[in-house]
Amino acid sequence: MNQKMKTVNGHGFFRKSKAYGLVCGIALFGAMVTTSVSADEIVTETSPAVEVINPNPATNLETVQEAPSAESLATQTEAGQKTGELTSPVTSTELDKAVTDAKDAGVTVTEDSKPVVYDNLDQAQADLAKQAEAVKEATVKQEDNTEAIKKAEDHNAEMDRKNKEEAERIARENAEIDARNKAAQEKADKINSERKTQVIENEKARQEAIAYNKAEVERVEREYKEALAEWEKTKATTGINDPEYIKAKAEYDKAKAEYDIKFANYLKEKANYEAELAEMQAKTKEEGSLSEVVAQSLIYKSEPNVTIGTIEGVSKFVNPEKRKEVSDANRNLVHTVSSYSEGDYVSTVDYSNGTTFLLNVGQTATVTYVGDFSASANGEKITKVVARYTAVASEKGASIVTVSKDPTETVIFGSDATQGFVGVGDELHIEKTFYTASGKVVATKENPIIFSISSMNSLGEDSYFEYVKDLSSNMRFVPITGSQVQDHDGKIYASTSIDTIAPYSGHDSIDSPVRYYGSGALVAESGDTFGLTVGASKHQTGHWFAMNTNVAASISEKKDIPEPEKPTPPEPKPDDTPKPEPGTPNTKEVPPLEKFIPVTVTPEPPKKPNFLPHIPVPEKETYEAAVHPVIVKQTPANIKAVVNEDGVDVNGKLVPKGSTQTWVLTNSPLAAGREVVTSYTMSDPLPAGFEIDREATAIKNTAWTVNYDENGKTTLSATQATLDYLNANRNQDVVVPVAYFVGRPINDGGTYKNTFTTLIVTPKGEYKVVSNIPVIYTPGNDPETPRPPHTPGGENPTPDDNLIKPKKDVVDDKGNSINGQSVLPNTMLNYVAEQDFDQYKGIVASQNAIGKGFLYVDDYLDDAIDGTSLVVNSITAANGDDVRELFDMIHVLSKDSLDEKLQALIKDSGISPVGEFYLWVAKVPEAFYKAYVQQGLDITYNLSFKIKQDFVGTITNQTHQVDFGNGYYGNIVTNEVPQLVVHKDVLDKDGKSINNGTVQIGDLVTYKLEGWVIPAGRGYDIKEYRYVDLLQHSHDDYQSFAIEAKVDFTLPDGTVIKKGDDLSSYTEIVYNAQTGKFETRFKEAFLAQITRDQAFGADGYITVKRIASGEVVNEYTLYVNGNPVISNKVVTNTPEPPKPETPKPQAPAKVEKAQLPNTGDAASYSLSVAGVVTLFASLVGFRKRKDENN
Repeated sequence: MNQKMKTVNGHGFFRKSKAYGLVCGIALFGAMVTTSVSADEIVTETSPAVEVINPNPATNLETVQEAPSAESLATQTEAGQKTGELTSPVTSTELDKAVTDAKDAGVTVTEDSKPVVYDNLDQAQADLAKQAEAVKEATVKQEDNTEAIKKAEDHNAEMDRKNKEEAERIARENAEIDARNKAAQEKADKINSERKTQVIENEKARQEAIAYNKAEVERVEREYKEALAEWEKTKATTGINDPEYIKAKAEYDKAKAEYDIKFANYLKEKANYEAELAEMQAKTKEEGSLSEVVAQSLIYKSEPNVTIGTIEGVSKFVNPEKRKEVSDANRNLVHTVSSYSEGDYVSTVDYSNGTTFLLNVGQTATVTYVGDFSASANGEKITKVVARYTAVASEKGASIVTVSKDPTETVIFGSDATQGFVGVGDELHIEKTFYTASGKVVATKENPIIFSISSMNSLGEDSYFEYVKDLSSNMRFVPITGSQVQDHDGKIYASTSIDTIAPYSGHDSIDSPVRYYGSGALVAESGDTFGLTVGASKHQTGHWFAMNTNVAASISEKKDIPEPEKPTPPEPKPDDTPKPEPGTPNTKEVPPLEKFIPVTVTPEPPKKPNFLPHIPVPEKETYEAAVHPVIVKQTPANIKAVVNEDGVDVNGKLVPKGSTQTWVLTNSPLAAGREVVTSYTMSDPLPAGFEIDREATAIKNTAWTVNYDENGKTTLSATQATLDYLNANRNQDVVVPVAYFVGRPINDGGTYKNTFTTLIVTPKGEYKVVSNIPVIYTPGNDPETPRPPHTPGGENPTPDDNLIKPKKDVVDDKGNSINGQSVLPNTMLNYVAEQDFDQYKGIVASQNAIGKGFLYVDDYLDDAIDGTSLVVNSITAANGDDVRELFDMIHVLSKDSLDEKLQALIKDSGISPVGEFYLWVAKVPEAFYKAYVQQGLDITYNLSFKIKQDFVGTITNQTHQVDFGNGYYGNIVTNEVPQLVVHKDVLDKDGKSINNGTVQIGDLVTYKLEGWVIPAGRGYDIKEYRYVDLLQHSHDDYQSFAIEAKVDFTLPDGTVIKKGDDLSSYTEIVYNAQTGKFETRFKEAFLAQITRDQAFGADGYITVKRIASGEVVNEYTLYVNGNPVISNKVVTNTPEPPKPETPKPQAPAKVEKAQLPNTGDAASYSLSVAGVVTLFASLVGFRKRKDENN
């Protein structure tokens, strides 16, 4: 429901309730207290006093948020602003003493009277400590300078005394050094004279050895060149230069060129073959193609030049003359055991061109075919085929078997064709073995054999069908894509009536393009004997089966493409003459080169004295220091935060409507060195639509007194205990107690901005500071009016805003909406509903809010819908997840049957499902919330219900959803179930009703079958419109039928059909003269052209001739899409006719055309009884696909 209210100046909503515990952690306070927001950065939101309606279909907390109060807006414009300050002077005894000591040491101290201002006592005391340190440092420097001058002068006097002693010692040591240098030089001169003579003699011996070695090397090199020239002369006529090798190489080059051509052709032929196989593979999914690629190695399609050589195991051949006699009388009985007596069999016949014989169950006939075969296996000609035929089953104990001279046509067999398709047909097992000059043909994986099974006639599984089974172990069935012939648990047949139903009915011809519908293939990849059993579900005139390779699909013949033999290149004869190696010269050792290096003497240098230096004497210095007074000034900040029940920061976040949220008011500590605080207050104009929990707020604010005024403004005043605490130790920082407001937002699409003002009063004045502006939002804002950004030029703070609207639709089997449209009683109603979560994307909820769960309600009309018929087709999330296992589904027959928690939740949410309904509850709310609600993923329910039998009227269905304890209702969908009524009347030849009247024998009467008009604007296509009338055929002889339109309608091609127009060309009629059952139906192709926005109906007229006396009662049934509608009964009576005295022969009346009664201009439609029966027979009859040759 939607509730209307007028907007007024914003004020808070208050309630009393149980207090909630809350954990608050403001981790970013230190970073935020220094941030301010200027007035020109704030967007002021105002709303005119107009009537507003909640666009969300809420069932609880429905009110629309009022505009924020003027005071709230004004406070927001002052966010971050500070007014006034708190000041106090600070002194230091340490600094005072340092100044006195400095003056005594000679330091010049300057004292400034202007104070330096600091924010806190620590900073001020740090400044005083720094000043004291600077004064002390100047004092130390002054004292150090005086001491350094005295030390330097004393040091230099001592250095002068020590330098004099050093000069006298060095003079004595230098006299001893001069004597040692003279003796060393005399010894070196003697050694140099002897060494020079030795070097001259060594050089002479070295030159003699070099001359000898040069001559020896030249001799060895000369001898090697002569041997190498002789070796090269010999090599010129051996190896690759050998004449025989040159000739062989030329022959090889010629053979190699020929091989290259053959190899290129081989590669081309192989590639073509592989491309052919690839093309076959690509076509396996196309209709008429074999479903897998297999290459055929056996060619065995037709053998006109082959005859039967021998038949073994047969003792009763049908006398050819008797066979002709039976065939001439009724060819359908040639393969019927009862057509022959014992005397009609002979023990021998000329069977070379085919023959017919009796084969008892269990008996095997071995037939050998010889002659000029055109067949081949792997390219090798077939020379003989041996076939073994074994009668497996027959209700007559034996089968009449005909074998053709052409083994590819194989066999015809049967035992009873006297009654048509009755009983159980015969089964015959066939085995074939193929021979070439090399022996038996063996199938392998590399050379498989593919046999065709085709012309597999079928009138459907419940009637006559032909099958193949019991394949030999080396054979397997491979279907043709699109074929109706398939493997049914080891029995291969077509389950569809492919002989009568288009497009399959054209399959039974060797040249038919759709021959594959009734065909398949058998593949052998091992063995040399290939067997199968052929049978039929019922008897027939003769079961023909051909076992050959004429497969009804394109297959590739197996090709063996031999690779050409590569020629071997010739090798030259090896050259055994070894190549000469260079010799080794016999050289002498050459003495090493020696050089004359004279011995030299380095004289010992004289020593120098090491005099000690003077140190510099420092200059006289005068140092200075400056000092100044300090005071403390503080401007403490404040910050506001908002957290949920779990203590999670939700500033700037979406939160659930009705969930508990806490505004946290934090002030920065008061600094040490402060004055006495006489008053400490905080004022807070709470946002409109935020309902305060006074009890919980009072419990959390023990340090403060909370006051509320009628305009929604709240004031927090420090209690006397709190003031005493703040003033107890003013030389230390003190933490101001945190304040709290506990409550809940109660509007959909709400925006809750909040600031507060702190006022501190001291004897010197007062200080005021305004906090930041935290904000929370609730989902459900109309995206047509997006929320303004927090600051100018910013982005929408909640980009996924959307209304909370669960939606429902009712659709047909194609997914098209049929809301508001009529449906038939047997319609399965498909409902598609959406649990709306997209607006919750990014929401932050507490455990308590999530714990209230997530519910979806399907509220169906109890009188109309069978609740037990529910089928859950799917429950999916917007990301495609199947989530049905995440819900508990509850069929609620009464709200009182729910547990207390669910009853309370439904009551508090405000939803009001009526009577029975279905309820889906998230099993694990926390996991479901994180995976889908917080991700904004809608949940779609696809449900189906049956309509209650006999219900007529309007069906309604509605959905609800409950999120975080808040209820929302969805739209209502409807469908109309009309009353289906038909009427029957009986008319005389003038079109007048004669119900309950008299009809004379020989009179023509017409049964009028008044159809039901299917309404326009319906939610379904017309699939069936069928009349069924069981005529009392012992009294009424069917003559004709006509049918006419009951309303106007237009076909898609523009054809306009008016009421009363003949519709017989759009119908199919079946009449059974033996039972009197009359049935006519409109063709599906015609019904498909009648669009849903047009009405449709027809009246039928059955004309009969009364042929017997007595009471005749008749009714009819109209079927509309499977819904039977039974008419009223009509009754007529026919008296016994008077017996004529003298019967006179009369010519029978000739009825050329049945006439409609005088009820309109509709054309007539006639069909003789024989014609109708013939039509029925043609629908179920069997067409023989091949004339028997024998």
